[in-house]
Amino acid sequence: MGDWIGLAIFVFVILGALVGLSYLGKTRKPLTADEYEQRVAEAKGTTRAAAMASIGGLEKFINPGAAKAVEVQKDLAAGRYDDQEKEGEGDEPGVKKRVGPTDEGGGDA
Repeated sequence: MGDWIGLAIFVFVILGALVGLSYLGKTRKPLTADEYEQRVAEAKGTTRAAAMASIGGLEKFINPGAAKAVEVQKDLAAGRYDDQEKEGEGDEPGVKKRVGPTDEGGGDA
């Protein structure tokens, strides 16, 4: 009985492959000029993005210092490196906050 099940699976796989190949062998209907232009426009952005991603990855591999510089530039643009905030501890740049004991009357310990 197991031989028949194996043979049935084998025949099913072969028939599926033949049906798939016949589907791939069909000729497509011709595209109109508008459909062609639309497909080219859609693919252009995807192809450009894939090419730029691969070039960026290659650049990181060849020159890791440049990759670090790009990350720092992104951090600068996001405002993570602000020289004015290093001067004081307050929320506003340039205003220094005095740290010391409070006059609340309780122990600070």
